[in-house]
Amino acid sequence: MRFIRLPLPVLAVFGLVFLAALGQAMLYPLVPALAREFELSPAQAGVLLSAATFGTLVAAVPAGLLAERIGALRVSIGAGPLLAVAAVVQALATSFPVFLGGQLLFGLACAAIWTAGVTLLANPTATRSAVGGTVTVGGIAHLVGPPFSGVLTDAVGRALPFWLLAGAAATVTLAATATATAARAPDPGRGARPGLVAAARASASDPVLRSAAVLIALVGALTGMVPLVVPLLLDRDGFSSSEIGAVLAAGSVIWVLASGLAVRAGARAVTVGVAGTGLLLLAVVALLPVLALATPCLVAFVVLRAGIQAPLSTINYDLGAHGARSAGVAVGAAMGLLNLVWAASAATAPVIAGALVAGGGGPRSVFLLLAFGCAAAGLWMRFSRGVAGGVPAAHAGKVSRAARHGTRSRARDGSRSQRAARRSAWRSSNDPVVSSH
Repeated sequence: MRFIRLPLPVLAVFGLVFLAALGQAMLYPLVPALAREFELSPAQAGVLLSAATFGTLVAAVPAGLLAERIGALRVSIGAGPLLAVAAVVQALATSFPVFLGGQLLFGLACAAIWTAGVTLLANPTATRSAVGGTVTVGGIAHLVGPPFSGVLTDAVGRALPFWLLAGAAATVTLAATATATAARAPDPGRGARPGLVAAARASASDPVLRSAAVLIALVGALTGMVPLVVPLLLDRDGFSSSEIGAVLAAGSVIWVLASGLAVRAGARAVTVGVAGTGLLLLAVVALLPVLALATPCLVAFVVLRAGIQAPLSTINYDLGAHGARSAGVAVGAAMGLLNLVWAASAATAPVIAGALVAGGGGPRSVFLLLAFGCAAAGLWMRFSRGVAGGVPAAHAGKVSRAARHGTRSRARDGSRSQRAARRSAWRSSNDPVVSSH
């Protein structure tokens, strides 16, 4: 019932985020089948998964700037028809270049939804924890997507999931359009500096925004590498598309639960220290397939990685929004920058992973590279917390309350000391021995 009582603009963004994540997730179990259909090498399969993120790379910053100019909700809703067209192109594709074109269009739509939509929800007057809620909604889509496309592809054909996605995108867009006239674009804040250059300079000087950029780069690498390497390894072990989808769905169950816990934790979880600790844990988990590429190790990696990465993804945008406000830059520009970093990482990661798998490095080198990157970034965040100079903006209210509590405590201690001194003086004045002197 609490979900139903959310404001209409929030529901509209949640619906679009769900479909964008669904379109991404339902592609994962189809990678082996698409590789056979289009006769792709592992490197070309990496390009297939990178195509959407290349579209996001191109459109992330323009979407953020456009959201500041005409309104974040309008930009988000405008991505709905583009999402439907992209799904239709992929459903009709009979060649690899046409399917890549559909993925590029899909990436453009995702850039608008994740940049403008998060900008809308990051408004200080918006519903509490709405930004983190987008990651939970995306996790639900990743739970539904793999078995959804895997089962339908095995039963009917790979085109049907894309047709259903196109119809859902058109329906959500029509329903969300009604909310555009009632919603106002978020105010980026008085004195906030718009533009990519201002956001880039702020990320170089503000420790919180810089940490959010590093974190989202690693999230993008995991997003790009894991859905390519794990399905290929499971397919090598004889798994069908539906079975691969079931493994990925198991990880999505853990993702939704862990992301929900991070949302409930609220501002307590939005810190650089939490991000650093999570990355160190991810580095340890990434070593499992390095030790053995057996199916149990791969399944354990999928599940444990989801449980750790979900809270990190949940706090990432909130961390970036707090950094943007403390640095005095527009939130839309900061969200565009973060999605630009994510897209650059997610677009190159599958290509690198595919090249490593096809080359002499093998699959183990992919997981070893992930472990090294997460460990290095996690140690940097943990040891740079003291140099960062203060607590993230998420904790500013708590610091103020603590300061007020300390002031009140000192005042009470002073009052008690004064009362004790007066009582001691009164006893001294009434003591016969003391008074005689």
